[in-house]
Amino acid sequence: MEGSTWALHLLPCVCWGLPDRNRTEPLRTIMRLCGRLLALFLGLGSAAVFAQATPPMPLSPDVVAAAIAAAKAPAPPTAYVLKGVSKPVTRNAPLDPEVAKTLDPNKILTFGAVYTPFIRAALLARQATDAGRAFGPADISAAVQDSLTYVAALPWERSDVTGPDRLVDTVYVIVTPPGSTDRAQIVQPVWVKTDTSQLRKILGPSVPERAMLAAFAPDAIQAGREFVIVYAGTVYAQRVEIRPEDISAWR
Repeated sequence: MEGSTWALHLLPCVCWGLPDRNRTEPLRTIMRLCGRLLALFLGLGSAAVFAQATPPMPLSPDVVAAAIAAAKAPAPPTAYVLKGVSKPVTRNAPLDPEVAKTLDPNKILTFGAVYTPFIRAALLARQATDAGRAFGPADISAAVQDSLTYVAALPWERSDVTGPDRLVDTVYVIVTPPGSTDRAQIVQPVWVKTDTSQLRKILGPSVPERAMLAAFAPDAIQAGREFVIVYAGTVYAQRVEIRPEDISAWR
């Protein structure tokens, strides 16, 4: 298992930032490198070819209108919780027995939060409503006005460790078919950010302070697929199922 650790240490160094138009080619190169490193981690080989999601589209007026209506409801809108049981992934080797002893296969864990275009707009609209301001499409920050779904992946919390090493940060997230590492079916995020500071400035404290952000095109998020969340520590990755009820709830 130690043979894959080098790739995990490199991932946070090369996967960063929202793309801007002046850095398109450098970021494409960076994302390809991220994919190759992740392929090595998963045992896919260095020549892996990843399925690409469709490009993001602008936020539709219908989504904005629905978000404004939801913001006026008695219950405030909140991010969708990404949860599931522990399904650890290792690189062609048994899970460390010491780690395995800390994992309860029946316990439902929270792995992060999901921010669809709808919920981002609804959170902004609620901020405006609470402040007594009018809200319309022009009030949605250009930084989040797209059709992508953002996943804020929380650190892994180790129950066998105390102190600052208890939390193990996420370094990457992909989407795959259930239980699969078929190189042709892995979907990479459109972009990743190593922290949530920019999104917190826009959406406020509903965004976790310590998490990694990965943005996926709408067609990547499908019932039956899984998020694979890669961590920097000895629990190398966790699979989280995207359930039909998730798709129904994630407007």
